[in-house]
Amino acid sequence: MTQRDDLDRLLSTWLDDPFTPPAPQYLGRVLERTRQTRQRPAWASLERWIPMADKVLQPTTAPPLRAAWLVIIALLLVALATAVVVVGSRLLAPTPVIPQGDAAVFAFSSITGDSRGQAGGDIFISRADGTDLRQLTSGPGIESTPTWSPDGTRIAYRVWEGGNDSVVVMDADGGNSTTLDTTPASGFHCARGNLTWSPDGTNLIFQTSPVCDMTFDLFIVPTDGSSAATRLLAPGLEGRSSDWSPDGNQIAFVGRDATGSVGQYVADAGDALGGGLEAREILALDGIDLANIPGGSRWSPDGTELTVVSGTGGIVVVKPDGSEPRVVAEEAFNPAWSPDGKRIAFHRTVEPSEYFKGAPCTARMWVVDADGTNERRLDPLVDGCSPSPVWSPDGTRLAGALIVPTADDPNLGIHYGVVMVDGSDPQVALQDGGAGSWQPVVAPIPPAPSFEAAAPSP
Repeated sequence: MTQRDDLDRLLSTWLDDPFTPPAPQYLGRVLERTRQTRQRPAWASLERWIPMADKVLQPTTAPPLRAAWLVIIALLLVALATAVVVVGSRLLAPTPVIPQGDAAVFAFSSITGDSRGQAGGDIFISRADGTDLRQLTSGPGIESTPTWSPDGTRIAYRVWEGGNDSVVVMDADGGNSTTLDTTPASGFHCARGNLTWSPDGTNLIFQTSPVCDMTFDLFIVPTDGSSAATRLLAPGLEGRSSDWSPDGNQIAFVGRDATGSVGQYVADAGDALGGGLEAREILALDGIDLANIPGGSRWSPDGTELTVVSGTGGIVVVKPDGSEPRVVAEEAFNPAWSPDGKRIAFHRTVEPSEYFKGAPCTARMWVVDADGTNERRLDPLVDGCSPSPVWSPDGTRLAGALIVPTADDPNLGIHYGVVMVDGSDPQVALQDGGAGSWQPVVAPIPPAPSFEAAAPSP
C-alpha cells in the first residue's frame, strides 16, 4: 500500500468517526484571511496546513512537453502564413487576357513567285479583320512557319536560304532576331515543319531532314540561344509533327522506328535539353507516310487526350497511354482542338467535281464536337495540302489556306484567310500566305520596322 492510499484511509476513518474532535474554530478565519492576503495561490489551499509528512506531491508538466507544443504551434503559424502569401500572390498576379474578335492578331508567312514556286517569303502580322497589316521580315531567303511564343511577345520561324535551314526567334515587332540553329537543307520542301514552344517558352522543338532523303529528326534548342540544338530522341527513332503537353511533362509526335513502322508516340519530357529521350508507341499508324503526314498529333487543351490521324483515313482521339481510342470523324485529316477543348476542326476532301483547277487537295473545313457528334461543314474551299486550320484564342474564328479564285493569280488563288466558326460573314482573305498562328494572349506589339519593299495588301 502506498503512502497516498494510507493517507486516504486515515482521512476516511477520521471523517467517519463521530467522536473525532471538530476542527479548531479559528481555522475558518485563518483560511479567509489567507485568501484575502496577496500570497501565492497555493497558500490558500487546505493542503498547506497538513503536516509535510502527510502531503502527497503532484507531478508537474515536464518542460520538454510544453516546449514541443510551442514548436508545433509555431510551425502551424509559419505554414499558415506561407499559404496566405502563396494564395495572395496568385490572386494578385495578372491574368492573361485572351484576344477577342477582330482585334486578335495573326502571324503568317507570305508566298511570292509564279505558281507558288517560293521565290521568296516574309513574315507578316495582321488583325483578324485584315487591318493593321505589318511586315516583320525582309530578305532574300524564304521565311515561313511563324509561331507565337506562349506569352505572345516573340515569334519563332524558319528561314531557308542558300541550301541552309535556320530556326530564328524575334520579338513581336520584328526586332532582336536570334538564330538558334542552322542545318543543311537542299530544298525548301525539306526545311518545312512545325515549331513547338515549351509551355514556359524556354525551349523549342523543330524537325529537320538534312539531306532531304525523307528521313526526319527532332531537335530541341533553348530559345535564348544559350546552347546548341540537341537531337531530342534516342537513336533508332525518327520523329515529326511534335506537340508539347500543356503541363510540359510530355511530348507527343509521329514517329518511325528502325523497321519502318509508323506510329503515334509519347515521351516523358524530363530533361529534354539533354536529348536521347526514350518514347513509347501508343497507337500504330499503318498506312501513314512519315514524309506526308495528314495532320500531326495534338494535345487537348487540358492535356488528357490526343488527336491522331489514323492510317484508315479518320481522326482518332486517344488517351496519352493509348487507351480509350475513339473515331470522331471519318475520311478526315488536319485536326485542331478548339481552345475550350469541346470541338475539333478538320479538313475533308471534296468530291472530284469540286476540285479547284483539278487539284485533289481541294477541301473544306469542318467542325465536330469532341465526342464525335454534331458534325457540320463550313462553306469556303480550302487547300487541304496546307497545315491544319488554326482556332483564334476566343474560339470564334478559324484561319487557314482559303481558295479565293481570281483572274491571273500566280498563287493559284490560295490565300491565308479567316472565317467565322458559326458560318457568318465576313470571310477575310489576309494574304497569299502559308502557315501561321494566332497570338495566344494580348501583349503589346510595338511598331514594325519599315522596309523599302511595300507591304502587300490584303
